[in-house]
Amino acid sequence: MGASIHLNLYPLSLLATKSITGVPAVLIIVGVLIFFMAVFGIAAVWKENITMMKVFLILMTLVFLVAVTVEVSTYIFRSQVYTNLTDGFEKSIREYDENSKLGVIVNRLQIKFHCCGSNNYTDWFKTTFGKATLSVPSSCCINITDSCGRSVSYQTANVHTVGCTGTMAAWIEEHFSIIRGTGVGFALAQVIGIFVSCLYIKKLQDNYIPGY
Repeated sequence: MGASIHLNLYPLSLLATKSITGVPAVLIIVGVLIFFMAVFGIAAVWKENITMMKVFLILMTLVFLVAVTVEVSTYIFRSQVYTNLTDGFEKSIREYDENSKLGVIVNRLQIKFHCCGSNNYTDWFKTTFGKATLSVPSSCCINITDSCGRSVSYQTANVHTVGCTGTMAAWIEEHFSIIRGTGVGFALAQVIGIFVSCLYIKKLQDNYIPGY
């Protein structure tokens, strides 16, 4: 899940003023840690080894703390998403060149989200690209053809008028809602795991026979 969200957010992270892929990356790391921790836990239970179980308990507690950190980070990040995207997208359209890497990303995002400009399509009229002729990129067009965005002025029949920033921020919020839900699930699972591990360690200690 972390990898999927990370890949989906990557194009947007190239435009944002601050990275927006940090939390999904942490989710990937947590997933890998949980996998190896689970294998270690199975071995500990199989061998009925108290020391291994204590190590497993410590690892599970650490993963729980990471899950809580991810949860808190998503709420902190939520308040910064719109500002980061707005600043980044406005900078990108000011420096827009349809043949550059950044230009390609802007075009892909405008096509994907059916949007145009940062706040609305008239943002392009303030840029070097569209100021002289009141034009927008072809990626703003509903039906894309060569030069379909040239000299559109305020004729919007074939232009997406909605800005990209609000649309992309809503899309990111949807993905981070998934992360928050996953984080809560992880945390609850870890609490149960920690409780059961404590009970199992106590049982092993009660049944422990020195020199056995």
